[in-house]
Amino acid sequence: MLIKDITILDKEFQPVEHTNVLVENGRFSYVGTKEVTRYAGAFISGKGKVMMPGFYNTHCHVPMTMARGLGEGLSLSDWLTKKMFPFEENLKGEDCYYGALLGAMELISSGCVSISDMYFHILDIARALDGAKIKANICHGLSSSDEQTKPENLKGWKDTLTLLKQTRQRKDDRIQVDAGLHAEYTSSDTLVRAVAELAKDQGLIVHTHISETQKEHRECKERHNEMSPVQYLKSCGIFENPVLAAHCVYLENEDRKIMAKSGASISHCISSNMKLGSGIAPISTYVDDGINVIIATDGAASNNNLNMMEEMHLASLAGKGAFHDSTMLPPAMILKMATVNGAHAQGRKDCGVIEMGKRADFIILDMDKPHLLPTHNLLANLVYSAQSSDLYMTVIDGETVYKNGEFLTIDRERVLYEVTKRVNRICHRKKAKVREC
Repeated sequence: MLIKDITILDKEFQPVEHTNVLVENGRFSYVGTKEVTRYAGAFISGKGKVMMPGFYNTHCHVPMTMARGLGEGLSLSDWLTKKMFPFEENLKGEDCYYGALLGAMELISSGCVSISDMYFHILDIARALDGAKIKANICHGLSSSDEQTKPENLKGWKDTLTLLKQTRQRKDDRIQVDAGLHAEYTSSDTLVRAVAELAKDQGLIVHTHISETQKEHRECKERHNEMSPVQYLKSCGIFENPVLAAHCVYLENEDRKIMAKSGASISHCISSNMKLGSGIAPISTYVDDGINVIIATDGAASNNNLNMMEEMHLASLAGKGAFHDSTMLPPAMILKMATVNGAHAQGRKDCGVIEMGKRADFIILDMDKPHLLPTHNLLANLVYSAQSSDLYMTVIDGETVYKNGEFLTIDRERVLYEVTKRVNRICHRKKAKVREC
């Protein structure tokens, strides 16, 4: 594939005009201003377009697209216990398969090339995302508050080991496995320590929710001798592993030191946090502390979409407004959070930037739109003005998965039909009790 005479965002996230980009064998084989005459495959004119790295959505529950709009106006606690858990109790593996495909369509059509997903029925989710050809770090959000329950007897534990075995037999790394821990407040001490040990033994990233609400943070301290969620998880060995922590709205000074020292990453889910009334994390402070911060959407049931472009916009504006500083979270920083920072958090070291030798994961935007003109500041236009409808194409590992409104790896009509049918079935069932997973 040759993209000729296009404006790109380079590895420093600065615009470079009149660039020629050659993609071969899934990687950038040439990025520069010299003329390229020999190439195989497609030719794309870059006139009026911008190429940038694709987005890394590092905290998602992708089958929750099926619960979009369910339980509106409730607190996080009521939303989970009264609406989400009963709905999820009736989900089957094939439901999650089609819910994941619905989410994948939304993701790749808004520029996402990789996600970190936490849910259940992970074997079905992996099958869906692999078929869609989107990169994914997948984990089961393990939970059990019963100290007598052996973690290895949980279905999610068994599924994690099964998926881990499958992925390690593959020739590619499109699908990777993380060790999932839903949260401190849904887990026994035994389970937390077991997840920490599993991650250490298998070399896995631990993906978990941390300090999403004041209530969660306060009650953890009441349960664990004044230890915050971060401090408690550290005492159980979680931070001896790479950690991907979602939300982190209420971190204490000691929490931030622990996360910075351990190399942990924070997924900032601004839409979900605002919608559920959880608060606004001081992510600029976290960046100053040396913590790797990423932009993420959370699930579509609490967002209510998986649009990373909207998430970037809100993250920058909400931070400026909440902390009364118009200079914080500038566009270049926000773009890095949404791209290369996410690749780093997923352990994908050769991804996230447009540079020779790196993996060819990128998006192209059509800038010939009224809301994107004039171009006094391209980065500002990308963060504050661009819409997902401006996306021309999404490319993952050198393969085009979305172009000019068409999904090239997903049967759109079949997915829409299956999701509608399955949601109708679930919503006509009686509510079930919450189970351990």
